[in-house]
Amino acid sequence: MDAAKRDGVGLALSGGGYRAMLFHAGALWRLNELGWLPKLTTVSSVSGGSIAAGVLAHAWHKLYFGEDGVAENFGKEVVQPLRKLARTNLDIPVTLKAMCIPWRSAGEELALRYRKHLFGDCRLADLDPAGPNFVFTATSLQDGSLWWFFRQPGPHGQVTLATAVAASSAFPPLLSRW
Repeated sequence: MDAAKRDGVGLALSGGGYRAMLFHAGALWRLNELGWLPKLTTVSSVSGGSIAAGVLAHAWHKLYFGEDGVAENFGKEVVQPLRKLARTNLDIPVTLKAMCIPWRSAGEELALRYRKHLFGDCRLADLDPAGPNFVFTATSLQDGSLWWFFRQPGPHGQVTLATAVAASSAFPPLLSRW
């Protein structure tokens, strides 16, 4: 990504697991009530914030923004899926399954669960180009380098949204092997 100054409104969603995911659901809800969501040009996230950002990114093309900038279906398209996921325990099943299937990492198993529960087959290239640029941040445990996943043309855009969110939201040592 270009580090040059950009115009627009950015939003950063931080980590903290399911608590962060639910906190950010509330923050996004309030931004929607104020009519600020359509003003966003970039949403950057990490960890639990990436789960909330991923759901918003996935739902963006389905949101009906009125003249006041408020999406009337925000609760149905964004809040309900996040609440449903919050009632789902992924950690133990993901870890156990990864331990039983030696050729699959726990991170890959987490991506499969996100695919099943939230994102389906959506790829980063499929995200609504009229919406904000969603940036999911992850760290490589091999060398500590930062990875950014975002909508782009070419092979990198073919990464699934579930994989990008799983890479960002995985926690060491069990769920972060990529």
